[in-house]
Amino acid sequence: MAIAMPAALPVVMSATCILARERLGKDRAYLASFGVYWTACASLSFALLGRKGIQRLFRDAKPRFGRPAILGVALLLWPPTGAIATRLIPELRAATPAEVMTITGVAVVNGLVEEVFWRGVYITLWPADPGLGWVWPALGFGAWHVAPQAIHRSSMGLGAYVASATALGLSWGWVAWRTGSLRWVTLSHMLTDGSGLRNAAFFLPP
Repeated sequence: MAIAMPAALPVVMSATCILARERLGKDRAYLASFGVYWTACASLSFALLGRKGIQRLFRDAKPRFGRPAILGVALLLWPPTGAIATRLIPELRAATPAEVMTITGVAVVNGLVEEVFWRGVYITLWPADPGLGWVWPALGFGAWHVAPQAIHRSSMGLGAYVASATALGLSWGWVAWRTGSLRWVTLSHMLTDGSGLRNAAFFLPP
């Protein structure tokens, strides 16, 4: 099941997003599709790892950032640093309190659920295999980002958006695989997602 999911989940979610857009319209379809996605990731993670397995993923591992540590730190810092510089700072002045609160909540849920599934499941099942423990789920993580583009297209364009998501998956995945922990990876993910204040509009009523 775990080996199949990086290929199957993007396909299933693409179909879900298209169906939701046609049945619900763009405004409600985006939130509904993410609800399905978060539920799927959480359910699959729990089925494959169990509660204790998920809890173990957040222990403070040694070495904390993998070896070489400077590479791990760089891989953790570039996503939120870039997002804060290009998204949070330019968008903050125009953001409403509702948008800030919404994107904060989305970032916490999305960062936690995605890290447990896309990183946690694979580093647990294949801790010594870089192909299955790191690269394969990172490719699936990038491919999943095609799905929501059926509802709201990124200003980056589809190819650049998916490539960027894949780079994030490879960066966070390397640290998670090398350390066996999601503690710092999840924080980096949450900070990155929380910087996209304009994305809050997709989760708020029109």
